[in-house]
Amino acid sequence: MSATRYDRLVRRAKFLVKNIHKEYCAGKDIAYIMVLSGLGSWRVAVNPDADHNHHAVIDAIHLCYAEMDDQRVIDGYKMGIFTLIRVAGNIKTLNELLGVLFYELKKEWDGEACFVLDTEEIVQKLNSMIAERYDAYKKENPFFDTWFSRQQTFAMEHYGLVLQGKPVQSS
Repeated sequence: MSATRYDRLVRRAKFLVKNIHKEYCAGKDIAYIMVLSGLGSWRVAVNPDADHNHHAVIDAIHLCYAEMDDQRVIDGYKMGIFTLIRVAGNIKTLNELLGVLFYELKKEWDGEACFVLDTEEIVQKLNSMIAERYDAYKKENPFFDTWFSRQQTFAMEHYGLVLQGKPVQSS
């Protein structure tokens, strides 16, 4: 039976996740951000012109956890997400972060996840970060509100998540 293109991506991602996991276990707390965001040689893509495939990476993280049964896989993955939250200084990174979160939630809701993340903690940190950087995002792209409104609607309709938008101004 031949492997599909996606199966090959997941296999490559699994190789990378195992290597990142070794680095994480050796004390590099932010190691997982490399493979989550596809930085440098940690990129997982069909070809050099394609976008980084975080779906394959997340599938690989779940497969690695299922094989290793090591809580540090989950811890490293969460640390990677929290690091993405800290560094999401532009809309592109925010979009990648939301893609990671939404795909993780899809796996969980579809019963395909090997573990469940503490979504409440992640969304709380995400909402705080968005409130802090809202003006910068708006300055980067005047259509940020329209784009983010669609993300909020998607999060609520599919996962019951409240993503906060424009910070409330106190008078």
